[in-house]
Amino acid sequence: MSKQFLINGKFQHISPFDRAFQYGDGIFRTFVVENKKPRHWKYHYKKIAQDCLAIKIKPPKEKELLSDIAFLFRSNKKAVGKFIISRGLSERGYKFNKDIVHNRFLIKTKMPSYPKAIFRSGVNLYVCKHKLNPTVLSGVKHLNRLENIMARQEWKSDQYADGILLDSDGNVIECISSNIFMRIGKVIYTPRISDIGIKGVTRELIIKISSQLGFKVKEAIFSLNKLLEADEVLITNSLFGVLQVKKIKNISWKHQDSASLFNQSLESLNT
Repeated sequence: MSKQFLINGKFQHISPFDRAFQYGDGIFRTFVVENKKPRHWKYHYKKIAQDCLAIKIKPPKEKELLSDIAFLFRSNKKAVGKFIISRGLSERGYKFNKDIVHNRFLIKTKMPSYPKAIFRSGVNLYVCKHKLNPTVLSGVKHLNRLENIMARQEWKSDQYADGILLDSDGNVIECISSNIFMRIGKVIYTPRISDIGIKGVTRELIIKISSQLGFKVKEAIFSLNKLLEADEVLITNSLFGVLQVKKIKNISWKHQDSASLFNQSLESLNT
């Protein structure tokens, strides 16, 4: 059986004294590797470095991460890579030594098989009952994802591709595993990420390329009811790119071309 993960560039075991294991003390990012190269890598590395600095971990060097990818992903076949950067090893307790050294983990998994139909007709979203709470670590993709885990347990069937997460005021923040956008005319709105939520790489890229496709983008605060009045709703993440939403609750949308246009533009940025 081929190896599916590296720790600091080697095949070795994780120590239970690693603070990622003990406290979720670290960050992670997920990306597609195709033809041995990570898709949209410069954006992912920027997020990795920013997230590390946000929780005061010295970021790993980019060349170390790229070396890990080259070593583990030797096939041209498309697959999923996930970097976890932990603060490192420590004894029990929240305090850690000043000279602690971070650990880096790279996990390789199969690329999900997305039905072609969802790119043609769209997906359904569930509205989660679990509400997100403000945090000083907003925007950081840290290892404590219990809110997402609790929300994902609210439905069991395959009829929903993801779940919409709201704050305590009923405003749309994101989905469990993706960011969300709504289009009203030629303006595309996405939730303003300030004290809640994650800024995904694909979200950043959609904001970057929207003007090239004739759209104006606004980061705004809006309710679920406003979302349901939109001309179109889209979700994004680094694995599937952009998907149109066809139904939320009892509101349905006809097929539009925006998702395919964005996906084509994302392909052109595949560096």
